[in-house]
Amino acid sequence: MQVIILATDEQRRLPPLADGLPGPMLPIVDRPVLATTLEIVARAGHKQILMSLYERGGQIAAYFGGGRRWGVDIKYVTQRQAWGSAGALRWAGGLLDKTFLALPGDAYLDLDIEAALSFHRAHGGAATAILHEPRAGSAAFTARLGEAGRLLGSIPAGEEDGPQLTGAFIFEPTILRHIPQRDSYDTVTELLPALIAAGERVYGYTTPGYWNPLDSLAAFQEAQEVYLYSAFEQRAPEQAGGGPAERVRYPTLAARHIAPGVWVGRNHSIHPTVKLAAPVYIGDHSWIGREVELGAATVIGDSVVIDDEATVGRSTILSGTYVGRLVNVQSKIVTPDTISDPHAGATTRVVDPFLISRVGAATEGRGPMRRMASAALTLTLIALLSPLWLLAALIALLGTGGRPMAREPRVGQRVGGVGGNLRTFQLIRFRTRRADGSHAPGGRLLERWGLHRLPELLNVLQGDMGLVGVKPLSPEDAARLTEEWHQRRHEAPAGLTGLWYLQTEPDSELDTVIVTDVYYTATRNWRGDLVLLLRTPGAWLRRRRSPAERPVLVQADNVGSM
Repeated sequence: MQVIILATDEQRRLPPLADGLPGPMLPIVDRPVLATTLEIVARAGHKQILMSLYERGGQIAAYFGGGRRWGVDIKYVTQRQAWGSAGALRWAGGLLDKTFLALPGDAYLDLDIEAALSFHRAHGGAATAILHEPRAGSAAFTARLGEAGRLLGSIPAGEEDGPQLTGAFIFEPTILRHIPQRDSYDTVTELLPALIAAGERVYGYTTPGYWNPLDSLAAFQEAQEVYLYSAFEQRAPEQAGGGPAERVRYPTLAARHIAPGVWVGRNHSIHPTVKLAAPVYIGDHSWIGREVELGAATVIGDSVVIDDEATVGRSTILSGTYVGRLVNVQSKIVTPDTISDPHAGATTRVVDPFLISRVGAATEGRGPMRRMASAALTLTLIALLSPLWLLAALIALLGTGGRPMAREPRVGQRVGGVGGNLRTFQLIRFRTRRADGSHAPGGRLLERWGLHRLPELLNVLQGDMGLVGVKPLSPEDAARLTEEWHQRRHEAPAGLTGLWYLQTEPDSELDTVIVTDVYYTATRNWRGDLVLLLRTPGAWLRRRRSPAERPVLVQADNVGSM
């Protein structure tokens, strides 16, 4: 059987949670919901997966890559238009040549794939719709079933009692001929009626596993609690009372389980006075202040700051959020600029950065101190490297006929937040090439040893960039960053060094550099910057080797000590 996951993100749901994320990337505790789908498919033994992409597909592909992290092989089917759920199948039709399972990429479905496949093979029809007992408040269509589970049609939710369509189906490839080419076509409202009208046998299989379409704020919060309590019950069954009644089969959390029902990610800082009530999850690079209280069913995303004496209970705090001192958050979903009540379905935008804001926005007052420390360290580096600086300057002076310095336009951090302009500056370097691009005498030596970059320390002193940050891009390269997920890199300053310097090569493609920069921006903190700075001399030694001598690089998602 083949598997295709529809991660086209054509229907935007759950604002404001999905304002900056594709629906398949919405987190379930510590990972995108699409990752949980991949894990379920992989556990069932299906390793070859097709994935349909459309809106914000680059962000999905950058995260999942080839799928090796999940033990699968992903091949992407990229759409340039919105074809609908059935139209996406037709678009991938040439690759679907045997029985296939179509799964939605933006919903949680704990499906027993082998049981569903056995049902499909037993009835011998062209299609099996995966159904689930009705969920209160869900807008999913209700199935009308006849004898032996044969599907007679579907109606909007709430008009009749009956199981709901989950959006997952098992199809024979013959159904593709019922889908018009190059036309938007929906599986539930158009393909299923067409199959039934043509006399094709379509059946419904009701799965007992957990299903959550993530079509409301309440559903999103429920998914966090079900997954977290499932993991709690798996690790400490004698203590995991309470919480929602439903459970999932394979709750896996990447964080360390430090106490019954308490998971903590990498590079965290948790004050000794913090009070924790299980189950609770704290993501990577998070900072939890003095006398903070974290109640049961609390999920703290990556790079979150919970300031002193704040209280958070039965809530989800999304990545990159600052929660201010003494703030009390109960039964809410919090993003860097909103607080949502999942039960009322209401969202409030917060404009006071000392209550709720993006990490960094409420700590801008610490900027001068950080800049002073950066300037002091930069001056120290200039003093220590002065012999090399003088040698490189002499080589450049003699090799270029008295014109040793060059200035190259570069693009830095965005000024003024989202929608602001990108800062531009002139990157200072020793000149190594003539006007025709050929190396000047001694220029090749300076480039190989990286000595031509020493004057960039002057850019750091001027505040054009930091010691650690994203790669300074030329205006031409910056203009090529057109996708929404690309823009995340502009939240960090350009840097003399950074993850890009350690994990990419000088001749790496722009896409590789951008993926690395976006990862760095999403996980950056001062401790990680210090680690990158300390690792830079080793990266410098590696970079001066010939390409054949260089070791294989570690992928960004495997950087464990950042």
